[in-house]
Amino acid sequence: MLHENVLMADIDVDQWRNAQALLLRSAKGCRRLVLIHEAGRVLKLRHTQALPVRGPVTVVEDPHQVAKDLYEANQDDVDFVVVMERDAVDSYFAQVQDAWTIEEDLDDYVRKTYAALESFPDGIVTYPGPARETLGLQWRLGASYDEIHAAVRAYVRPQSSVVLGVESDGVLWTSLVIDFDADLRVTSVTTADPSQMDIHGTSAELAERVAAWAEESGKAVSLALLLTHEAATAFLAAAGAQKSEILTKSLANGDALMSRGTASL
Repeated sequence: MLHENVLMADIDVDQWRNAQALLLRSAKGCRRLVLIHEAGRVLKLRHTQALPVRGPVTVVEDPHQVAKDLYEANQDDVDFVVVMERDAVDSYFAQVQDAWTIEEDLDDYVRKTYAALESFPDGIVTYPGPARETLGLQWRLGASYDEIHAAVRAYVRPQSSVVLGVESDGVLWTSLVIDFDADLRVTSVTTADPSQMDIHGTSAELAERVAAWAEESGKAVSLALLLTHEAATAFLAAAGAQKSEILTKSLANGDALMSRGTASL
């Protein structure tokens, strides 16, 4: 769904930072214990914030049990534990680098990099939760890739744009303006430009203003949706039918406004 050459330009730094905080969880931002070993011999065991490690380990026989034991002994100070065998890590990176082709959609390749972690079930181990759902950047969308793809096909016209925004305390806290090509692949991602539009106002004012700004920039907007920060957080945290219920309720009470598109989401 991501074009191999996605344009990312004219992005407002504050809005982009806020979007990442809302939509992504970074393993690098988590408190974690990292254990690296070579065929069972521990080479490194440390806390990423240099805190003392309870339950030191010198030999790894069962990496899954080691990860669990370390987490339970240090759970007040860590979000997760990762146990990595050095050769397995080298093999993982070689595998994902060899898998890349310039013609491939970026999201397909990224999904492969996470799926490849499952090829090393004993070599790259995390606790709690599997490595595929713990390491790197993880989406906070409350929906699967297939569900998002289906929503795009249902509500986005080919060769059009989607405008998404979040309002907080009378300010456009973040926005995303996403362009799609004829095959509904993302070709461009940007944010509303505060130098070209007023980002202060009520939710209703901001919803219309952002959509109008995108259209004045030459975009054909097929969907424009703005939510309050509270409503956006609740919507993203929900899953399945609950997500639709929250959006319907938010649209009804004014916590979400759709200035372009269909209300039957």
